[in-house]
Amino acid sequence: MGLSYSTDKTDETGKELLTYGTPDFPIAFFDDDLTTVRVPWHWHDELEIVVILSGEVSIFIAGCELHLKAGEGYFANSGILHSSELCSDTGWQHCMVFSPRVLASPDDIIWNTYVLPILSHKDLPFIKLSSNVPWQKEILSLAEKAWLSGANEKTDYALTVRYALSRITSLIVHNIDTQEEHPFTSKTQRDELRIKKTLYFIETHYREQITIDDIAADADISVSTLLRLYHDILHTTPIQYVLQYRLEQIREELLSYPDSAISEIAYSCGFNDISYFNRCFLKKYSFTPSEFRRDHFDNK
Repeated sequence: MGLSYSTDKTDETGKELLTYGTPDFPIAFFDDDLTTVRVPWHWHDELEIVVILSGEVSIFIAGCELHLKAGEGYFANSGILHSSELCSDTGWQHCMVFSPRVLASPDDIIWNTYVLPILSHKDLPFIKLSSNVPWQKEILSLAEKAWLSGANEKTDYALTVRYALSRITSLIVHNIDTQEEHPFTSKTQRDELRIKKTLYFIETHYREQITIDDIAADADISVSTLLRLYHDILHTTPIQYVLQYRLEQIREELLSYPDSAISEIAYSCGFNDISYFNRCFLKKYSFTPSEFRRDHFDNK
């Protein structure tokens, strides 16, 4: 199966353009150093389980913000828009993204009894996993066992992974009614679809001088609706999102293109004022762009 690393490639709806695992075992294992891997807003049809190994992380999902520390994690249901942000100097996570077909074939007894109740549950967009809750603690332990076996392709890893995930789905199904409800209504789904479209527009036009009006027009919504959606779902403003997205792209390009001038990269990513760019970069990363680049290559 082998180890994978997170990426941020998405299609026009924000859906990840990733193939998880293989056709006969569709699961991917991610080993993420959160100081170098960004987890942007995205969604996928697969289920996801994340275990935080170190550091502190904020997870943004279904209109909620979860604050997680080492030993905690979360389960994300199919199709749910989510992202995460490192809140400490260092952080590491193990993540599994898998098709429900790892567990069963559609319409067999296992699918109908354990998989379908999760996929079809409108009030279960996610579960915050805590070691203080016995059944959630067991999920965290099973998830790490599955990750270690699958990522390292240990003997009988497919059986080990399938058993662990099967037990996890059983624990979820038998404890659904104990969960705090996070209603994922038709309105919420419609709002997320609108958000997904605006995210794709920004990700494909951030090098241009785009405005709030441009973003709203592309999604065929009013500016007031756009502002509400970003406030309620992403907990930011469209302009701040564009700014942060540009800075993240510049951060990557500073390392990918070490011979390119910093000002050239900044201009190409939508900044017209280099002084303003430098202030923004320093505020976000606590380094100037030149210090960030130099520190990275000096530590190689």
